Amino acid sequence: MKKGEVFSIETKIGFGFLQFIEMGHLGVELIRVLDPIKSNKLIAQEEVNLKERYSVHFVLKSALKRKLVERVGQFQIPFSYSIPAKARTEHNIKGEFIGWYIVDQKTLKRELKEELTTEDILLSPHGYPNDTLLKEWLENDFRLENWK
Repeated sequence: MKKGEVFSIETKIGFGFLQFIEMGHLGVELIRVLDPIKSNKLIAQEEVNLKERYSVHFVLKSALKRKLVERVGQFQIPFSYSIPAKARTEHNIKGEFIGWYIVDQKTLKRELKEELTTEDILLSPHGYPNDTLLKEWLENDFRLENWK
């Protein structure tokens, strides 16, 4: 896999697109989940340049071997894209929402917050979603600004 390479993933509502950014420090690929969902596997650089839905770590190489994703082509990573330093995750105890963990992506140090700032709302999910969860997020139009 090369930086910038784009892959398609089939969902119930069409094809989503994932762009490989780099191998994460824990050995799991960092990807951009691109905005378009299309009826075909064709995507243009202009669509790749759009703001991504979010960035997550995903076992892309394994998904490719298992034919869960398909190579689409090589594209430029947008100049405006920067690798997120932090991510967020819900903190629940026995089903009760306690707050949000803001996680440093390099050190994995966590900070618990009861409420999110405007900047925190735009943080991508922390963790390693599998292909089923990634498809579910795409099918349900999961957006960071609606994840509160």
